[in-house]
Amino acid sequence: MRYSRLLLFLASFLAALSAAQQDSSACTACQLLNDTLPGLVFFSGSSDYTEDDSHFAASSTQNSTCTLQILGRDDVRAPFAVKGGGHSSNVRFSSTTGVQISLENFNQIIPDPYTNTLQLGPSATWDEAYAALDPFNQVSTGARIPGVGVGGVLLGGGYGWVTDEYGLAIDNILSWDLILPNGTFVQVTEESHPELAFGLRGGFNNFGIVTSFTIKTHPGNQVWAGTVTFSLDVIDQVFAALENYSFNHTDEKAGLLLQYSAASTRAPAIMAHLCYHAPVSDVPEVFSELLSIPALNDTAHLTTLSQFLLESFGSFLNPRVGFAQHAIPIIHYTEPILRSIQAQVNATVAKAIADGTSIISASVGSEPLIHPFVDPKDSAYPHSTARQITPANVFIFYNNVSDRDYMSNAIREFSLEIQKVAIEEGWSRPDDILYSNYAVAGTPLELIYGDNIERLRALKKIVDPTNVMGLTGGWKVPV
Repeated sequence: MRYSRLLLFLASFLAALSAAQQDSSACTACQLLNDTLPGLVFFSGSSDYTEDDSHFAASSTQNSTCTLQILGRDDVRAPFAVKGGGHSSNVRFSSTTGVQISLENFNQIIPDPYTNTLQLGPSATWDEAYAALDPFNQVSTGARIPGVGVGGVLLGGGYGWVTDEYGLAIDNILSWDLILPNGTFVQVTEESHPELAFGLRGGFNNFGIVTSFTIKTHPGNQVWAGTVTFSLDVIDQVFAALENYSFNHTDEKAGLLLQYSAASTRAPAIMAHLCYHAPVSDVPEVFSELLSIPALNDTAHLTTLSQFLLESFGSFLNPRVGFAQHAIPIIHYTEPILRSIQAQVNATVAKAIADGTSIISASVGSEPLIHPFVDPKDSAYPHSTARQITPANVFIFYNNVSDRDYMSNAIREFSLEIQKVAIEEGWSRPDDILYSNYAVAGTPLELIYGDNIERLRALKKIVDPTNVMGLTGGWKVPV
């Protein structure tokens, strides 16, 4: 079906929600949609329904009343959710028991090497986007692992492997194709709609549904990259090297993510994911101290950004039963912070086992960056050059969806314990913003949008006076 018709149905659906005077049940909404769009509305038992509802993790998937890949119908006002790549770790953020909207047909990837831009649909994935840029020897700022949808990253923030060079993904957006809550289509740029541009940079689905993004691209697709695995016998040396790297390295082409994990069925592990954005064949000087430490395995070599994601993180393409994640705001990583990470990860897994849960593993990824906010734009996601916070990524995998609340509480508690040490070390504050693409549900909105809440509220009153987007989940701006 043509892209223009997809837009038409999507716009008519939102317009109907906006115009409706009273709530309809999800069942009634689904039936009305099915009457108007026979063959495009799917119900339990069909393969399309299963695919549309499916998320990366079963723990963030819900059984909707029906699903739609394209939309339309008057007088429908029911809870709904919009799914792009489906990697949200929080249930109800892109899932619902009401009407599940799948944007799987909005998956366009259109490079333009002449203007150094890339047009992306929200359900395209970042590994696909990087691969599409390879023939043109270009890269973009986006997700660090494969399988992650474009939409969530570009509406939330976007820390990536070339962030120290080119900033966050949201700071590289040039325009948005947006269906407003009243069904109007508009192309948003900083020049044409500055307040909407502000709201869409980190404001998620509060102001409508984005069907396309146009972002900047940058030269050079080759990277020296890979994963180095260490024995726990040398963990003190690894921590010392990471602290030195965090405080002293100045090479903006370098990216390093140190991952410590513990599991229910294997010994703890520590590994460093390295990425140097240049066509070098030897070990970059910035990594020399870390790589002087004896390693169990080292896969680093000259490759492309797209291949690096598949080689080092290919397992993340596999769906998971249970997945929880959170963020710890940290500026620099000291040895005491890293030892706290080790202790809390170990303790969390041990307690979850003792409590009889289905935990598989817990991990923390520490990523020292120089200046992730190198070119900050006016954004709903607060990221000032005055405080260059990096979000340590905390995550748990587990086997039983019934453990979802337990794991969400566990990840919140042990993240706070690690942050206490970071605060004592002087490299975090209780009011530091939490990266919204990682933050666990229930995080106070003040730690997501900071001082931007009132400005976002004022914008919502203009853009969505009937609170259509309030029928969805996520980090909702109050009306």
